[in-house]
Amino acid sequence: MLPVVAIVGKPNTGKSTLFNRMIGKKKSITFDEAGTTRDRVFENMELSGKKFLLVDTGGLDFSSSADSIDNDIKRQSLVAIEEADAIIFVIDSTRPLSADDEEVANILRKSGKKVMLVATKIDNTKSEEYLPSIYSLGFGDFARVSAIHKRGLDELWEHMEILVKGFEKNVQNNLDGTTSICFVGRPNVGKSSLMNSLFGEDKVIVSDVSGTTRDSVYMPFEYDDKKFTLIDTAGIRKRGKLRFSRIEKYSVIRSLQALEEADVGVLTMDCSDPLAKQDLRVAQYILEAKKGLIIVLNKADLVKPEEKNQIMHNLQVKMPFAHFAPVVFTSALSGKNTKKIFELAAEIKKERSKKVNTRELNYFMETVFQDHYPGAGVRFKFAEQVDVNPPTFLLFAKGADDMHFSYVRYIENKIREKFGFDGTAIELKIRESRQKKKTNK
Repeated sequence: MLPVVAIVGKPNTGKSTLFNRMIGKKKSITFDEAGTTRDRVFENMELSGKKFLLVDTGGLDFSSSADSIDNDIKRQSLVAIEEADAIIFVIDSTRPLSADDEEVANILRKSGKKVMLVATKIDNTKSEEYLPSIYSLGFGDFARVSAIHKRGLDELWEHMEILVKGFEKNVQNNLDGTTSICFVGRPNVGKSSLMNSLFGEDKVIVSDVSGTTRDSVYMPFEYDDKKFTLIDTAGIRKRGKLRFSRIEKYSVIRSLQALEEADVGVLTMDCSDPLAKQDLRVAQYILEAKKGLIIVLNKADLVKPEEKNQIMHNLQVKMPFAHFAPVVFTSALSGKNTKKIFELAAEIKKERSKKVNTRELNYFMETVFQDHYPGAGVRFKFAEQVDVNPPTFLLFAKGADDMHFSYVRYIENKIREKFGFDGTAIELKIRESRQKKKTNK
C-alpha cells in the first residue's frame, strides 16, 4: 500500500505554499487568510525510488467554536494524522510558539508517527528571534525553508530523505504475470455491479445507496488462461462533498493507494448521466499515477445508439488528454462487453512493458524536431527509454527550459504515433543537455 505523508500544523503557517513547492505546481489554494485550505489535497510523489502520497491539510485550531467550519477542518486534519505513515509538522518561524503549536506537538508525540519538523518563512527577519525556541518541541533538528522564495529547498529534501527512509522502494508489481485492474469512478456508477457481472456472482456488496464500498477490495480472477487481480474501490467524490465524512475521506485515500498498485485503471462512468467534471478529475488521477487507462461507460442498456455517438463526441471534446484510452460500452445487468475489459487490460500491460531501441528512437526524434521546430535556441541532443511500467523516456535538449509545454505534448503524441503504447500513460522527462555523448544501443 502506498505510504501517506501528511503536512500538518496550525492555520496560516505556510503549509499549502510548502505543499505547492514540493509538488512543483500550484494545486493547493494559498492566501494570507487562515483556514483557506478546508479539505485535504493529495499528490503522488517519488523520492529516491520510493513513492508516497503527499497530503495537504487545513490548519489545526484548538479554539472552541462549536459546529463551526473550523472544527470540521480540525477533524479532517486529525484524520490525516491518524491515516498517515509520516508527518511534516510546519511551524511559522516569524511568530513565537503558541498553545496550538504545543497541542499539535503533543498529538504527534502520542501518535507514534515519524515526524519531520519544518520552519517556514525564514526570509523574514523575525525568524532569527524565534527559530531557537522550536527545538523545545522535542523533535530535534528541523528544515528551515522559505517556500515562496525557494530558500532552504536542499535542506528540505535532505530531511525528506530521512523521513521516507523506512518506506519500501518502488518495486515492479505483478512479476508473476498477473494483471492488476483497479475500478475507479464517482459513487453509484456501477463499479461493484460491474465486478459482480465479471465474476458471475455477488462478490462485492451492491446497493442503490452511493458510497456502499468503503474500502478497496482485492479479488484474484482468471480469464482466457490469464491471471488478473480486480480491485473495487470506493467512489471518489468531489472534495467539497467529503467534508463531513471521516470514513469517506479515508476511502478516497485508500482508492488512490489501490490505484498506485494497479497496472490499469478502469474509469467507470454511468453513460446515462452527463459527463461530469469529477469524471475528468478521476481520469487525471489515473494518468498522474502513470497507469493504463480504460474508459468504461456502464449501464449502456439505458441509452440509445444515437446517444452513444454523442457521448463519444463529448469524450473527445472534454477529455482530449485521454485520447489514447480505449472506450467500452458495458452493461453489468446483461454482461454485455464486460469481458472485453480483460482483453484490453492484458494488451495494455504488454504495451506498458514495451521497450524502444535507442538508435531507432534517436533517429525518429531528429525527424520530429526537424518537422516541427520547437523555437529559437532549442536543439535536440539525445533520447532514450529509461524504464517500463510506465514507459519512461528521457530526452536531452539544448534550451530545454525554454521548451513550451505544448511542444512536450507534441513529442508524446509523435512517440505514440510511431511506437504505439496504446492505452497507457507514458512519462516524458525533458533535461537540459550537458553535452551528453550519443551512444547507440
